[in-house]
Amino acid sequence: MSRELERAAMAAREVPTPLSSAVLLPPAKRMKRDPSCSEPSPAGWSTLPDDLVRRIADSFLVNNDLDYYMSVRGVCPSWRAATDDPSSDTRDPRFHPRGWVVLDEDFQGDGRRVLLNTLTGRFLRKKLPVLLDYYVMGTSGGFFVLADKSPPHTAHVFNPLTCCMVRFAAPVPHMVVLSEVDSSLGLALFCDSSRRIYRAAPDSESFVAVKTKSKKPAVYDCFRKAAVGGVYAEISGLKSTILAEMIAFLPMFMRIGAQMQNRGLENINFSDDPHTDVKDIQSSLVVLSGQMLLVSGAPVPFVSQVDMDAATLHPLRSIGRFAIFISNRRCLAVDTDMFPSIEANCVYFIQLLGSSAYICKSNIEDRKVQRISENPDFVKQGKRFVLIACRPVTVIQLLSSYTINIPDSQLAWQQML
Repeated sequence: MSRELERAAMAAREVPTPLSSAVLLPPAKRMKRDPSCSEPSPAGWSTLPDDLVRRIADSFLVNNDLDYYMSVRGVCPSWRAATDDPSSDTRDPRFHPRGWVVLDEDFQGDGRRVLLNTLTGRFLRKKLPVLLDYYVMGTSGGFFVLADKSPPHTAHVFNPLTCCMVRFAAPVPHMVVLSEVDSSLGLALFCDSSRRIYRAAPDSESFVAVKTKSKKPAVYDCFRKAAVGGVYAEISGLKSTILAEMIAFLPMFMRIGAQMQNRGLENINFSDDPHTDVKDIQSSLVVLSGQMLLVSGAPVPFVSQVDMDAATLHPLRSIGRFAIFISNRRCLAVDTDMFPSIEANCVYFIQLLGSSAYICKSNIEDRKVQRISENPDFVKQGKRFVLIACRPVTVIQLLSSYTINIPDSQLAWQQML
């Protein structure tokens, strides 16, 4: 009986495995290619027509995605030859970081920064080790304003997206706290202690103090607000007479703005004397869709169009799809189509209560004010307002932090030691 079982077991092992079971079939034999047939070559990116390469690269310039443009140029030598080199003409506005702001400005660590393209809503974290070799004086319109660490501390303007550096011949004046880059890459430097504004072009031998019609502190304070609002780059290209009038009118803008919060007038002319203290008022000038606007924050925000020719303010009920962030330090306008969590036609401003700060929102049309959160969003620590919320933070908190915090110049800090 046992022998029969052994023979049955041996027979079972010889039965072919059904095709439905999991087996490894022998690999199929490769068909030999006919040696007379040439093998097609892979697509040669380096052989693309120059005009096509240029069209691809230029498409990134529409929304100022300069980092993408530089990536295209880095593909191969033929692509670099087919596209314009930003370093060949640093004044070419196509390669200026238009619409970019530097959000992470604590000036610590290994040179990493967080940049935001306000035209597209795209965030970019970029390591910039070159910043460690200079004193960072500030940022302006996406540019970094730097100074040599060794005397006489000559100035530099650095483009973080193209890595182009514009070197100035002039040394930085003493105790400069704010810097602004204009459209021609000229520098305007602000010194709060002396209330002076200095200007220089890259080839200037020295920074020259700007002469204004009035020596009143309010003129300096208002022009400083225009700089942090990004308007300086717009008005610096105007004729000198118009620029002088602009400086004279700025204090009036601030005072009339305060009056308009209590008076619902459609048009108010400049008939009053300049305000004497506007440094801490949440008001700023900003350019939006080619129009210069006066934006006021707390207690009740409003937006007016500035008519320089008629010296008149025209209150606005709508700014379309845009929103404005403002504090007593600076102002920023964004396209809400690129930021779904931000409400259009609104002003986001900071309400200060002691050492705490709340983010508030007001619709420009109905002027209804509401807090974003029941609890404070910021707490003051030294000169900075630190977010209380646990990370990750919202876009609204991030942009509000950008407006309320302006880091000190590293050079000015060193000069105070």
